[in-house]
Amino acid sequence: MLIKNFCKLLLVSFLKLPSFYIYSNDIDKIQLIKEIYNINKIELIDFNENISSIKEKKASFYILNFWASWCAPCIKEMKSLNSLQFKEKNLRVITISQDKDIIDTRAFFNKNKYKNLEKYFDKEKKIISMFSIRGIPTTFIANKDFEVFAKVEGVIEWDSKNFIEWLKSY
Repeated sequence: MLIKNFCKLLLVSFLKLPSFYIYSNDIDKIQLIKEIYNINKIELIDFNENISSIKEKKASFYILNFWASWCAPCIKEMKSLNSLQFKEKNLRVITISQDKDIIDTRAFFNKNKYKNLEKYFDKEKKIISMFSIRGIPTTFIANKDFEVFAKVEGVIEWDSKNFIEWLKSY
């Protein structure tokens, strides 16, 4: 009985302790890629099913975001990607939808009016198969020479001052 009462007291005391949260800032989520690879051969398919090459899109940086309209974390970060593109004219935010049907992707962008983003559809999953991806959203960051040097798995605030300063340091 004494041990049982002691355990109850210990449990109650433990539950009254303040909660501790592990905090990770967005910069900590950026993973530098050791073996840089080139994306200059990627062909993008727009919503009208026109094909263009990423090489035609000149910029200082490329943000390639793999997402889907059914993915809650993807939807959450879309606003900050749109804002990043608006704030930083020297980069290109390229969204590559993994939806099964282009109609879902079009409907998402029509509803949300993210006008600053470049919107593409990975119809046959050719682009995503070129990358090592565990899930979406996953975003790759490339330099002006189309060399991918970093990736983010999950959501960050892309338009934050911290991220923009980090990016400009490269």
